[in-house]
Amino acid sequence: MADLKTTPVETPPEEEARPEKRRSLRRTLWILFAVVAGFVVYAYGFQVVDVNLDRIGDPIRQERISNVIRALGSPDLLVYETTATNVDVEFAMPCPGGGFVPSTAGGGATISVDPSCADPRAVVTVTGEGFGSNEAINISFVPPNGVELRVAQTRATADGTFTAQAQLPNRPDEAVQLIRVTSRERVGSIFNPASVPSGEIDPDTGEEIMLRSPRWSQNAEATWKGIIETIFLALIATTVGTLVAMPLSFFAAKNLMSDVRVPALNVGLAIVALPIGAAAGWYAAMAGGYLVDLLPGSALLLGAVAIALVWLAFRALRLAVPLPEVERGTVVKMVAGMGAILGFVLAAMTTVRFMVIGGNAAADVLGPLSFLGTFVERLGEIMALAFGVLTGVVGALALAILASKFSYSVAKRVNAQVNVILSVIACGLAGAVIAVGIGQVLAWLYEIFDRTATVVMPALIGAVIGLAVGIWGARRGQLGSGLGIYYIFRTLFNTLRSIEALILALVFVIWVGLGPFAGTLALALHTIAANAKLYSEQVESISSGPLEAVRATGATRLQTVVYAVVPQIVAPFIAFTMYRWDINVRMSTIIGFVGGGGIGLILQQNINLLNYRGAAAQILAIAIVVAAMDYVSSRLRERYL
Repeated sequence: MADLKTTPVETPPEEEARPEKRRSLRRTLWILFAVVAGFVVYAYGFQVVDVNLDRIGDPIRQERISNVIRALGSPDLLVYETTATNVDVEFAMPCPGGGFVPSTAGGGATISVDPSCADPRAVVTVTGEGFGSNEAINISFVPPNGVELRVAQTRATADGTFTAQAQLPNRPDEAVQLIRVTSRERVGSIFNPASVPSGEIDPDTGEEIMLRSPRWSQNAEATWKGIIETIFLALIATTVGTLVAMPLSFFAAKNLMSDVRVPALNVGLAIVALPIGAAAGWYAAMAGGYLVDLLPGSALLLGAVAIALVWLAFRALRLAVPLPEVERGTVVKMVAGMGAILGFVLAAMTTVRFMVIGGNAAADVLGPLSFLGTFVERLGEIMALAFGVLTGVVGALALAILASKFSYSVAKRVNAQVNVILSVIACGLAGAVIAVGIGQVLAWLYEIFDRTATVVMPALIGAVIGLAVGIWGARRGQLGSGLGIYYIFRTLFNTLRSIEALILALVFVIWVGLGPFAGTLALALHTIAANAKLYSEQVESISSGPLEAVRATGATRLQTVVYAVVPQIVAPFIAFTMYRWDINVRMSTIIGFVGGGGIGLILQQNINLLNYRGAAAQILAIAIVVAAMDYVSSRLRERYL
């Protein structure tokens, strides 16, 4: 049978071009759709934001914005000695039956009012000539009682003339009244030195009056104090926030936490130990405070006791964490560890009382430098206030670590089946503890007093979930606790960052009162969340080579962080911290609007009073400080980073 040969069929060129034409048509249609969709979206957006250009051409609005811009362009920083000159013209309100012709005075500046009499609330035209070039002019209505009622304000032209419209008040009177024009001329200024008086005598002191012109205005002095307060407010908030954010950021770095896997028994026992350790730390602080209060109020004696307690605590710590070649029982380590913690707690509380007493004594003898002693005293008071919380946290972490270490020794002494049973039970208890904790938070937040709903039901639900996790973890051998910690810290930071510092300041103002302390707390909390996120992302972007090299040597996790992570993040951490200080300076301006102290409080007051010249001084000060900080930080980065 002969081979069958197939002849290839040639595709016409027009058929080959069809797919390309279809693709081109689809691209064209998609582009057209995107253009139409964008047009619709932005058209609706213009409607939502109420874009109305008719308001721009409104003459009244143009005059208002011109006045505001002129005021912002001439900040209230300097004041000049001035002399006031009053020019009066008679005026009748209402008009008498036979008309009214005001008397005029010759010489100097003159004014006229058209008409010379009118009904209340009428608008009259006031013109003047013979005034100083560009002088500020105030126009007032003066009734028979002599109280000036300002009705208009303007400025003379270069040739000393002016024309202004003024609306009369509702003060009718049969007696002749006055329209008064008051002009002010600078004297004793560097721009007009010839106008300094030759020598006026103060009738009270008998000395010659020396005019100081120009000089700093009260607004300038308030601005200076406010900007200094703002700088240090931002500095303290940045420092506190950075010190807290740096260690926490490592827990929010996925590359460091993703490979942290712990046996289920360890995780369960550690979670169960957390509330027990927190309660133990809290009560230890209370008991330690009672014992420290029994000591005499001598700063020297308190300092000596603190040193002795630190020495004893370190000795106990050597027993709890012996050298590798030294063998000690688990019970001895746990007892020594608890003793070390108690020793450090007592030493810290003694130090706190030493700081309060010693700082107070130092403030009394340091004279002009008394703020140094006050600073030490305030630090002691802050530490005393936060000590219960800190010892609770330390106690919780310490007992959780000890429980985790204890679980390793238990796992070595039991077989696999018993280990699985213990792991499931421990995870069930841990789930119950977590659920009860959440229930207590909800009970406090929503004022729920039903113990069944806040304790029993959460404990049962949490125990069931914990048992399921324990079974799953026992089968896999280990739980990815590192990722759990990572997501917890990441969620916490994202939640805090989503709350504006302005809202935080409102809360802290209610708690600690008006002033810069509330603003400092708000900025510090926001700085913790923002910097922790930036720091953690920087840790995630480090080179993995040094990390793997250090791990290959058998280093512990802490050694890996110190020798492989920290050298790569020092420079960006410093840059982020300086940038955050810059941000806090600007944010403190807004925080001042709700009573958070700083220059923002003065700025808000001037804006509310429509004192735009005063507000311009604060805006100028903020701009100068931000620009100076940017220049300094850039120079430091160029030199040291």
